[in-house]
Amino acid sequence: MGKDFFIPGRIPKRWRFLGGVDVGEEIFALDVGTRKVAGVIVSKEGSKFRVKAAVVREHRERAMLDGQIHNIPQVADIIREVKEKLERKARTTLTKVAVAAAGRALKTQKAAAEKEISPSKEIDREEVLALEADAIQEAENTVLAGRDKPGEYHCVGYSVVKYTLDGSSIGYLVGQRGYTMGVEIVATFLPRVVVDSLVSALRWAGLEIGSLTLEPIAAAAVAVPPAMRGLNVALVDIGAGTSDIALTREGSIVGYAMVPQAGDEVTEHLARELLLDFTTAEKVKRAIHRGGTISFADIVGQKRAFPAEELIELLQPAVRELARQVAEQILLLNGRPPQAVLLIGGGSLTPGLAPSLARCLELPEDRVAVRGREALPDIVGAPSFAGPQAVTPLGIAVTALRQEGLILSQIEVNGRPVQALASRKLTVAQALLAAGLPVRDLYGRPGRGIGVEINGRLHFVKGKPGRPGKILVNGEPASLDVFVQGGDKIEFIPGEKGEDARVVVGDLVPPLKNKTIIYNGRKITLEPLILLNGCAVSREAEVYDRSKIEFNPLETVADVLNYLGEPGNEPVFLNGERVRPEALVKDGDVLDTGAKAGTRKIKITLNGKEIELMVKTSQVIFADLFTYLEIGTTPPQGKKTLRMEVNGQPAEFTTPLKEGDRVTLEWV
Repeated sequence: MGKDFFIPGRIPKRWRFLGGVDVGEEIFALDVGTRKVAGVIVSKEGSKFRVKAAVVREHRERAMLDGQIHNIPQVADIIREVKEKLERKARTTLTKVAVAAAGRALKTQKAAAEKEISPSKEIDREEVLALEADAIQEAENTVLAGRDKPGEYHCVGYSVVKYTLDGSSIGYLVGQRGYTMGVEIVATFLPRVVVDSLVSALRWAGLEIGSLTLEPIAAAAVAVPPAMRGLNVALVDIGAGTSDIALTREGSIVGYAMVPQAGDEVTEHLARELLLDFTTAEKVKRAIHRGGTISFADIVGQKRAFPAEELIELLQPAVRELARQVAEQILLLNGRPPQAVLLIGGGSLTPGLAPSLARCLELPEDRVAVRGREALPDIVGAPSFAGPQAVTPLGIAVTALRQEGLILSQIEVNGRPVQALASRKLTVAQALLAAGLPVRDLYGRPGRGIGVEINGRLHFVKGKPGRPGKILVNGEPASLDVFVQGGDKIEFIPGEKGEDARVVVGDLVPPLKNKTIIYNGRKITLEPLILLNGCAVSREAEVYDRSKIEFNPLETVADVLNYLGEPGNEPVFLNGERVRPEALVKDGDVLDTGAKAGTRKIKITLNGKEIELMVKTSQVIFADLFTYLEIGTTPPQGKKTLRMEVNGQPAEFTTPLKEGDRVTLEWV
């Protein structure tokens, strides 16, 4: 069923754990896989990691599928068997363990959040934490997409893409002032069912989680050390149920992907081709690497024998399909072929897989390689615990020893037990997120505002600000960034919502007064009207959201003409002077328009004949005669000079005219 690996050496009888890591620099780690459970005891010795003991056991039945535990009692039996074997070898009692959750279950989501703030106050760190928490909850809502209940996912990490202040990007929000602040984040989630089933299986086996990491992170911790992460490398962990992909670039792991095919699909292909049950097909597949002739019996009892080379050829259609799907995901995640591909996991030993993957990615064959325990120079001891299948369990142990894992803590939030995942230390904000409580409610939402259209322009009336809530940790006031630990009790008292905006017409429309003017010789009173959604209302009328207010202040000539229904395309005279439409109109003014605008009659004698002129200005000059009379400005034929006289004296265009003047205007 499996192999035991043990290096003699004394392990302390009593283990003391801090954050899941033994303070004596030793760790018990388990890799609970679809096909096998591998347990190791690893110690830190200077710059090296020593494997002191290792045990591998296979599941007796298919109790796990695609990395998810389906039969907790059966998986717990195998875990207990591995644990007890290690305890006997190490002469100790094991109670806490470092484990990894399947990376195939990870979900990554972008999200953003924005909040109105007061420019009179500097932004503090707690407000930024609450804003980030709001964005994380938005990301979780997107991941849920109505399929699950809130709190069905653990947030296992997030990074800030950018902050904004009043709509513009800014490096850091703390200490800034403005009207709105925003954040965009990328958050990674792990379904709680993955962690919960793992916790249950471990509990059935008499263990509790001391440190939790993710399988791709654990594998990359040893297979792709930081010195290699400047390169664009794809790490592919090919297990029994799925193939997990981690991509490194520019110094860090930049993405994860999963292919729902791996070693089991190759085994099932062999079973179909040779008419074998799954267990026999798996044994035949594993025997191929030994070469020679492989004998077996099919499901009808017929004994058969094939050369290993013939069986390898028989596997190739399934191998090529697996390589195609892995390559497709790598290209989708990376956008182009990576510089190299490292294969780990038991499925990476499948004959022909590495060259097939190289062809699919159009890489040289030497750029796709299987990476096993022998390629990890910093890990020593238990040389028999080797091969690509040893990488992930060793990575889990190393991650825990470096204190880079996640801590699973049980706390109480508002009287309800909550399990929360956090890196090293758990904050109040993370605990509230794990409990599914909206952190934004800490500050109390402002009341609902009212949007009103006033004379065609949108105006917004804010609701009253909310009243802040409280956070108590074990009865003491606390903030979002306070650290908590297992067993702590958090009480979250949400803030109170502010009152909704309430406004009347008089709050939005300036004071309006009646005016009495003389318009075209008539005395009229101008009474400004206020229309609310088309109906005349008083200043005390209440205004609701999306209302439309119209009013005419009757302050200018244009206002008055619009009120009176005049087109306003004729000359306008205010108190006898021609004015523009924006001229102000006061109580008692005289306003005239068109033919009646300030007209008066004067009589003159023109070329010996008495005539009467209707004029619109207070002063008439000689040049006005060309406007009021039909006198051409071009000399008729045979004449050259325009004779202009007033009362027998030569006149010019600017010479004033008055009642009774004798005017001569003719061509000579």
